[in-house]
Amino acid sequence: MSGSKPDILWSPHHPDRYVICDSELGLYRIGPAGGSEAKAGTLPLSEKTAATLLAINSDTPYMKCVAWYPKAEPECLLAVGQANGRVVLTGLGQSHGAACKELAGKEFVPKHARQCNTLAWNPVDSNLLAAGLDKHRADFSVLIWDISSKFSPEVAAAAEKIRLPSAEPDSSAVVTKPLYELGQNDACLSLCWLQRDPKLLLAGMHRNLAIFDLRNTSQKTFVNTKAVQGVTVDPHVHDRVASFFEGQVAIWDLRKFEKPVLTLPEQPKPLTKVAWCPTRNGLLATLTRDSNVIRLYDMQHTSTPIGDEAEPTIIERSVQPCESQIGSFAWHPSSQNRMVVVSAANRVMTDFTVFERISLAWGSTTSLMWACGRHLYDCSEDGAEGAQGAIERDIATKMSQRAQSRYGHDTVQVWRNHLLAGGKDSQLKCLWFDLFYILSDDDEVETQ
Repeated sequence: MSGSKPDILWSPHHPDRYVICDSELGLYRIGPAGGSEAKAGTLPLSEKTAATLLAINSDTPYMKCVAWYPKAEPECLLAVGQANGRVVLTGLGQSHGAACKELAGKEFVPKHARQCNTLAWNPVDSNLLAAGLDKHRADFSVLIWDISSKFSPEVAAAAEKIRLPSAEPDSSAVVTKPLYELGQNDACLSLCWLQRDPKLLLAGMHRNLAIFDLRNTSQKTFVNTKAVQGVTVDPHVHDRVASFFEGQVAIWDLRKFEKPVLTLPEQPKPLTKVAWCPTRNGLLATLTRDSNVIRLYDMQHTSTPIGDEAEPTIIERSVQPCESQIGSFAWHPSSQNRMVVVSAANRVMTDFTVFERISLAWGSTTSLMWACGRHLYDCSEDGAEGAQGAIERDIATKMSQRAQSRYGHDTVQVWRNHLLAGGKDSQLKCLWFDLFYILSDDDEVETQ
């Protein structure tokens, strides 16, 4: 998020709760529209769902980025990165346990004030919180804080010098000593922990993507690139990473980190967000500035190129969740292909499901089968009678059934062939009786 631009964060433990972040934090619960819990102030999201505002937090001004604490307790603890580089832990009034009271209000302060661009909680060791900051010639830009650290009274006073004017002084909750300091004399624009190894941190620095190993912080693996924004790991393929620069998205394979394995078609406007679908393998959503369209890239069947000339293929399409310009979007963590989008101007939210492309296949006996998402459907004629009592079937079905009943093969009692066709077609009955009388007359003439 940047300035007052809205963003959406789903709760990691409650599939019906999310936070909207702009100038303040708003916690919402999503549920059925018109349900028993509906009340004044409920916001419609779709024909079937609505959102109820549960809590508002306006105590953290100058927000630049927000990250939700990954553990279930405390359940509504968020880290907020501010314009002066401070990281503040704050709650949303939904957890009153001792853990929340101990952590809420705690602040982590860098040596030199500059903007905090990104935050990332370690998914395994949840005490570790990584913060990416703008460049400072005498300081590091990637700071990893241990939220269980105790404050240092002798340095807490110095930390007050870079406190924002509107913040309440509370030096007892200030931590100024990071557990790790990385990326000296550089800027960090995006961060994510690698799911295959919680000791590895991927950082989008000013001119390169760097992998830091906390077991040996003096060394790093990096590749020079401009695509350093929005780094995110595919939850289904832990070695696949997406990042972007301006209007172009790069897809990386961490096992061969020399260059992108795939570069998506460049968009006419700068990108503002990219996100992997958590319920669908290889589905990436992208959003550009001042747009009401979300572009989707399906890389489920993309194979890693064997040689330099091999070109992986993708399926690209666009969806339009709402008419107004989209400020941000977020995939639902568990509902298949579902997302919530928020408009850029007036914070209007929309609950939207991305429908899969439908693949059709005809059977040899006119049965129809189609696939949609994780479901496979089979459609065949059941022989039900219509309103006029006549069975309506496709001609190919009729021909198949008549061939199986040896229709037309009764040459002794020719009139019986209409019974082999079902016996309900009056025209066929007349036809076969006429043929029977004609053949009978011919036989009589021959005997004479």
